[in-house]
Amino acid sequence: MEKEINFYIREDKYGWMSNFERCIQEVDSIMYPTNEHYYQSQKAKNKPMFWWIADAPSPYMAMIAGRGLRPKDIVEDWEEKKIEVMLKGLRAKFKNPELRKRLLDTGNSIIHEDSPVDLFWGKRGKDMLGKLLMQVREEIRKEKNHG
Repeated sequence: MEKEINFYIREDKYGWMSNFERCIQEVDSIMYPTNEHYYQSQKAKNKPMFWWIADAPSPYMAMIAGRGLRPKDIVEDWEEKKIEVMLKGLRAKFKNPELRKRLLDTGNSIIHEDSPVDLFWGKRGKDMLGKLLMQVREEIRKEKNHG
């Protein structure tokens, strides 16, 4: 098992960790095609934009739409909420039995999103996506041991 796992592109060995991985997930009784759709839609203050992002034709389009929201169209306190929103989405994504098993199979490897540009979620910055994936992995382990 690798000591460190780097992922970024969906087609790579660990690409299934990407928020762009196509995996239907349910959050608050709404089905999203990817975690990117869920995460980006949560930024939108108005319902039509929320639904457009949630149903965007691709995760890339969901990302572009979410990042393209004007400040007045973004929910209040987004910067304070975004980590909890991502965590909620990852918990939903990893309810999928196959992805859950794959995440557990990473053992104790340190996980990094190897984004060349994202200084918040990627490893060249705060590495928050990798940290949250490891947190979800640990939560799944605890559930397994206590459930």
